[in-house]
Amino acid sequence: MKRSSVGRFPRGLFLLWIVIGAVPISFPQSFAPRPIPNTRALPVAMLCCGNGIDYLGVYSSDGKFRTTERIDRANIRSQESSPGFSQAWSRPSEVPDFINLHPRERVEENYEPPAHAVKPVKGQSALASLRDNIVTFVYGRERILMAPRRVVVDSRGRILIADPDIRAVHVLGDRDSFRIAGGPHRRLRLPSAIAVDAADNIYIADSERGLVLVYAPDGKFLRYIGKRGDESLFHSPTALAIDRASGRLFLLDTPRHLLFVLDLEGNILKRVGRPRPHAIGRASGETIPMDLDYPTGIAIGNDELVVVDSGNSRIHVMDLQCHTVAQFSIPAAPAPPSNDDDNVNVNDQMGLSVDLTGNIYVSNVRDSHIGIYRRDGSPLGSFGRSGAGIGEFSSPTGLWIDGTNRLYVADANNGRVQVFQLSHDFGAVRNAALSPKDLRQ
Repeated sequence: MKRSSVGRFPRGLFLLWIVIGAVPISFPQSFAPRPIPNTRALPVAMLCCGNGIDYLGVYSSDGKFRTTERIDRANIRSQESSPGFSQAWSRPSEVPDFINLHPRERVEENYEPPAHAVKPVKGQSALASLRDNIVTFVYGRERILMAPRRVVVDSRGRILIADPDIRAVHVLGDRDSFRIAGGPHRRLRLPSAIAVDAADNIYIADSERGLVLVYAPDGKFLRYIGKRGDESLFHSPTALAIDRASGRLFLLDTPRHLLFVLDLEGNILKRVGRPRPHAIGRASGETIPMDLDYPTGIAIGNDELVVVDSGNSRIHVMDLQCHTVAQFSIPAAPAPPSNDDDNVNVNDQMGLSVDLTGNIYVSNVRDSHIGIYRRDGSPLGSFGRSGAGIGEFSSPTGLWIDGTNRLYVADANNGRVQVFQLSHDFGAVRNAALSPKDLRQ
């Protein structure tokens, strides 16, 4: 370590380095982890028919899954502007950049040729490694989640998170977690949605480039979907879903008010919506007219396709051939931007998912609650409120329900993903549903 480096090292950390082996460290009792009881008493939880939702844990901003109710206030995004944290990665300002806080993921740099990463020439000394380990012990691992907005789970149980604020997609697993990096000179510019196929290949919608990028399960780039020479087929794709059984990709091109159905090689099979001839070019495939206005969310469940039609404040339920089987109104859908041809704000998208019995979950980013509906639109209940505690959210923009009826909530402005277990029989009973007035209380 250079002499100048020692000068930059915080005095408090240097003293701690000296005495850490001799003086035991105790933490405040409020930071001691406590197990979460198996309870359904979530904030503002109104669930029909005696069924409920159990809190399982949270993927914290450092990428670790925790089953405790400890809330690390340093991970809350609202504190990024405080003097102790840098805005980019929430590294404590007193920790110099040359110190490695051991993030829980490797980085797939993902450069667009001919650009390439420049590897460091020197390795790290044993003394520097010891120093980094000690500082990581004191401050914790470097934050990797900034504002997660979309989430899916693959067949291996890995959680995939789109994090557009840092232009990255995280793949978090037990052994090999990694980040597909985006930004200037990289293939990926601005991830807005993610999906996985039956082979766990990763599909990422890039709303800036108007493309879908496909990666192997280990993060290696495979191909583009929607690239026609120097032009893109899509204007701004904002939502993806894959029917893993049939191998069909469903894509929302929000500012064009279109739903595309493609095979996994990118061939267009159908277009649904109100197409504009100049906007779709020479694209092939069947066209199904439908009054879609700024659609922003899509999900597949129970052999049906569900779409959030934000401009119409409506949910469309379709079969997998894109024929409408039901639709209903929802409250307070975010309004489209004033110029919907040029501005798509991923922050205003609503979360959407479908459970094992076909019930539909819609997250509202404005009042941070999740509403639950039957497919005919009758409300079953709701839970959540604005905040940073268990079952509280700040801009819950992404939902995913896996094959075990676990609900994953991308809690964007809290920089985390919360996980809940849905009752397997939730909604299966046919008692009277809650009224819309009850749902909004």
